[in-house]
Amino acid sequence: MKRKYEDSLFYQINSCSRYFNFIFEQLIKQLDIGISAIEHLALSIIIDTEDCCQRDLARIILKDRASAGKIALSLEKKGYIKVSLQTKNNRPVKILTPTKKGANIHEKVYKTLHPFIKKIEDEVSTKVIEDTIQTLKHFKKVVKNTITSNI
Repeated sequence: MKRKYEDSLFYQINSCSRYFNFIFEQLIKQLDIGISAIEHLALSIIIDTEDCCQRDLARIILKDRASAGKIALSLEKKGYIKVSLQTKNNRPVKILTPTKKGANIHEKVYKTLHPFIKKIEDEVSTKVIEDTIQTLKHFKKVVKNTITSNI
């Protein structure tokens, strides 16, 4: 029996992702804090990743290094991160470090989003959320190992 595309796993994952991105972009715009959704995502990754370099950022946000570099440059110009040249694995790399201003803006966004996150967690148990994350990680790994790509 053929399944309609909108009932497929690929459609559900893609539409859920697009919906989350759309909602997050709208929330960031409403905050009017001078940072885009992708910049906030990058800032969150930089805050959570010790010795985060431009390559790490690009890998996590699924963008090329040039795009990640543009995002980092924008965050640096706004004073949210500091970019320093260091050596990592015997290569010169740009290490991205959050500033106090960056940490403060990240905390402001988190405090604004926390009530929404809490409502979701009240509706969907933490266990279901964790199981879904693990299932999606596994699914991504299977797809990655099955289909050749340049990601």
